[in-house]
Amino acid sequence: MIVRPPSPAIDADDWADIIMVGKSCKLLLHLGAGLRAAGQDIPDAFSREEDRFRKLTLAMNGVNIATITNISKALIHDDLRFIVFKGPLAQRRIYGGYFHRPSSDVDILIDRGDLRRCTALLQEAGYFLPAECDRIWWRAFLGEQHFFSRSPNQATVDVHHRLQQPGCPHPMDVGAFLREPADQELGQVKVPCISPIHEILLASLSFVKSLTQHCHAAAYLLDFCAAIAGLDHAALAILHQRATEQNIEHSLRITLACAESMFGLEVPEFAEPLPISDLFGADLSLAVFTPDDPSIAWPRLRHLLWRLCDDRRAGQKLGTYMWVGGSFLASKAARKIPGWPKEDPTIIHVAPVAASG
Repeated sequence: MIVRPPSPAIDADDWADIIMVGKSCKLLLHLGAGLRAAGQDIPDAFSREEDRFRKLTLAMNGVNIATITNISKALIHDDLRFIVFKGPLAQRRIYGGYFHRPSSDVDILIDRGDLRRCTALLQEAGYFLPAECDRIWWRAFLGEQHFFSRSPNQATVDVHHRLQQPGCPHPMDVGAFLREPADQELGQVKVPCISPIHEILLASLSFVKSLTQHCHAAAYLLDFCAAIAGLDHAALAILHQRATEQNIEHSLRITLACAESMFGLEVPEFAEPLPISDLFGADLSLAVFTPDDPSIAWPRLRHLLWRLCDDRRAGQKLGTYMWVGGSFLASKAARKIPGWPKEDPTIIHVAPVAASG
């Protein structure tokens, strides 16, 4: 359950900062709904920004949904196994609608062995892979590649065969996410999507990744709270089991601790939270909501990685550090090694780019 404390009065001078934080975290629509539910009087300036943000969300997610429909048809027709995650379909399952925050690109997960075939299918559908994204750092370490459409009416497609970036413990068996899809219908298309249990695990992975990279993490934490709050005892037990099997239990427990301290999430029957407030001090909320704030005293990366790694897992710390080091070297090499020839920029139409959610 989520505990809702009484809403404090908001000074007139604070509304500009509230709008700024809501937009930068992509949570302005959630924020407006929450403030109204708490009985706050909403000033006109907030309502105007909220309306602009809603129109942006409708436009971007509409393109996203159309893209999901089109590429799903192509991949299903060729019998390629995949799942869609994040974006408007995740918002529909977690919040009940497609248009709660803007999502610029489509994220799909495939088996690494299908990458070449998936690339060919997307190229047939009018997509291309820029040379910058066709390097060893993207393929082997990030485990994702960005495919851009030549049409202004289609979103970028991010093809993943990993679910965590270097620097954090990653799932041991990514195939488990593919083996348990949860279909959602878009018109006449049944789109294979990430399952509810794996969706929560992914939210925790995205949250801790954002913390380690000093990126906005609040939206992932809200997704985590909203999704886990709907689980019964049996589902919570399965969630804990999957996190343990996948070697990402500490990522889950850290996210749980932050959700408890910031959003009042209470899951007493679940695994003990793993706080990181001692690493951030009073700056944890700033790190989650406003990571660009220069006043934040960020902990050293190794201290955060140490907390993410499980001492009960032999070699996890060493493996994580080796992965971080290898990624760093590959990233530097990728800047020097030529990629494939670039596309002719005169025929490229790239949709507006923003972080997906």
